[in-house]
Amino acid sequence: MSRVLACAVVLASVPVLAGPTRKPATDKYPAEAITAFVEAVIADKSGDLDVATRRYTDANRVSPQPNTYWNVAELYRRMEKPDRAVEAYQKYLELAPDAKDRKDVEKLIAQLSRETIVVLDGDDLDGVILVDGKLIGPSPAVLKLPKGSYVAERISPLSFGSQNLTVRPLATQHLRLGREQKGNVVLAGNPRGLAGSWEEHGVTFQIPGRFTLPPGKHTLSPKPACSSIVVDVPREANAVAHVFIEAQPSVTGCIPIAVKAQTLRLGAGKP
Repeated sequence: MSRVLACAVVLASVPVLAGPTRKPATDKYPAEAITAFVEAVIADKSGDLDVATRRYTDANRVSPQPNTYWNVAELYRRMEKPDRAVEAYQKYLELAPDAKDRKDVEKLIAQLSRETIVVLDGDDLDGVILVDGKLIGPSPAVLKLPKGSYVAERISPLSFGSQNLTVRPLATQHLRLGREQKGNVVLAGNPRGLAGSWEEHGVTFQIPGRFTLPPGKHTLSPKPACSSIVVDVPREANAVAHVFIEAQPSVTGCIPIAVKAQTLRLGAGKP
């Protein structure tokens, strides 16, 4: 889990070359390609990235040029399409094998090839996003995640959703999380081997799930966990006790668990 949590800390990181960069047309461009190239630059500067991409593509049909492919790659990177960006950067290097920025571009390709864009959202307001039990921020969240497995959650005053997420490089994934569920306690995590549900305090619990308990401390004992879970339920109306539980490898009859607890404040209170 330590590797996954470390990844979550840098979810919002950006590639090495941030912001819009463009390379100019050269004297190798024929007139028809120049026209399309200039129109692409104008569209890019005005924020119409789809038109810019089409006009750069038109310029490349007339005369494939490394600088055009560079600009296309930058557009795709800013449009959060890493697979298309990598293809265009590679074409840039193919057409300009002696490019002075070759090492920087190769580093950028390597970084993009390790990343996936993940968009997490839901259908109601005031939701927050968590990944592996770490609070990311308000919903929607756009994350850059390395290859791996994660638990994504969305919690709002009116809903809760949790989903195991497998990230593969050079992809864009869009998850909508949540169904109507209210309560002041959320249990989430990767509880491998624990009971699907159990009853305590007059409530039927399961992981993941959302429940209601009176304010104060409560002890829960999912079976066959080696230890109990202490849930400190807040008194504030807009607050939720969030408990992230992960089962650890076991060679005995019970299952060791790692637990991370926090209080989330939703809606007007903000987390």
